[in-house]
Amino acid sequence: MLGARKFAKTRGFTVGLTGSIAQTGAIYCTTNRHLLYSAKHSHEVTPLIVGQIIENPLHGERIRFLKTAPETNGELVQYESWLAPGGSVGDPHIHPVQESRFTVISGTASFSIHGARFTLGPGQQLTIPARTAHCLWNAGEGEAHLLVEFRPGMLKQEFSETTFGLARDGRHHLRGVGNMLQWAVIAAAYRRETRALGQPLWLRLGLPALAPVGWLVGYRAHYPRYCTRADQLAS
Repeated sequence: MLGARKFAKTRGFTVGLTGSIAQTGAIYCTTNRHLLYSAKHSHEVTPLIVGQIIENPLHGERIRFLKTAPETNGELVQYESWLAPGGSVGDPHIHPVQESRFTVISGTASFSIHGARFTLGPGQQLTIPARTAHCLWNAGEGEAHLLVEFRPGMLKQEFSETTFGLARDGRHHLRGVGNMLQWAVIAAAYRRETRALGQPLWLRLGLPALAPVGWLVGYRAHYPRYCTRADQLAS
C-alpha cells in the first residue's frame, strides 16, 4: 500500500483509507450538449426508482445510482458497483473533465493507472483526476463491492444507462464496437464523459464522421427504455 501511495503522489491521484477528503471545485456542463443526445431531457430533480439495479452482462458489473446530477446541481453522480470475479469496467480510458473516486466496500478491486497496477481492499479509496489513463477489474475470487463517485456529474448516469442497456439487449460487443453507427453517436454525445484509449487510427478518425449519419437514421445516445428515473420512464 505504501508503494501505491508513493506512486500516486508522483502521478497526481490519491489512494488511502476511507475518510473525509476535501472536494475540488468543478464546473457543471449542461446536459443539452447537442443534437446527438436525445431531444427530451428533464433537468428537474426526480427521485430514482428505489432499489433499481442495472446490469452490464458483458463486463460483469451491476450498479445502483444513489445520487444523480440533477439532484446535486450537477456536482456529483454517486453509485454502488458490484463487479463479478473476472469482470472489468471497460478498456483503458480517460475522463476528460471528471474526477472519479472509488471506495472498496468489500472484496478487492485492481486498478491500472498509467500502466502501474495495484489492488485495493475494503476501506481503501482511490481518487483519479481528470485526463488520467486508467482501468479497473476484479481479479479476486469473490464479488467486489464499491462506492463510485464522479465530479462533476455531467451525463455519467445517462452514459451508463445507455451502454448497460445496449449490452443487455445484445447490441454492444465486449471488445468490438457493435453497431458502428450506434457507437459513433454514443462516442460523440459523451465525448466529455469518457474517451477510449488505444483505438486504431481509422476508428478514431471514422467515428466522428459517422455520428451525424447515425443520428439521421435514428440512433440516439440515450433511450427512454433504459432510464432509471421515474419521470423519464413515464415519458
